[in-house]
Amino acid sequence: MAENTRSAEFLNKVYQNAQMASESIAIVAQKVQDKNLLSDLNTQHQQYTAITSKATTELSNENELPKEKSAMAQTMTWGGIQMNTMFDKSPDHIAEMMIQGSTMGIIDMTRTLKQYSDVPQNIKALGYELVTVEENNVQRMKNYLG
Repeated sequence: MAENTRSAEFLNKVYQNAQMASESIAIVAQKVQDKNLLSDLNTQHQQYTAITSKATTELSNENELPKEKSAMAQTMTWGGIQMNTMFDKSPDHIAEMMIQGSTMGIIDMTRTLKQYSDVPQNIKALGYELVTVEENNVQRMKNYLG
């Protein structure tokens, strides 16, 4: 497989991971009453949006467009958040949900980095940046656990 195809596949995985995080935060933020938590979520949203933007730029450099997650995956994410926050919108519960989401993101991107170890370092750097953002967000959300 051509190197630029592998790079595009990798960048799409970064894009989809960050995009899903960004969309999830947008849904969760509507349910948050705590001003500090909302501020932290907005910061996270900006970080994920910046990564999706960088991935889009890199994909453009590869003459590719980002591939969106399926409508089914997006619907399942929305439904899962609605169900999870129906009876408990406390900062503790929201933080737990965010920690779980970030942990899944760390696992997914770490696997992706290993599977695409052959892509150029400047491309992989975006994956490492996403892992770092996820790890920092887990630490930040721990402050809200009761």
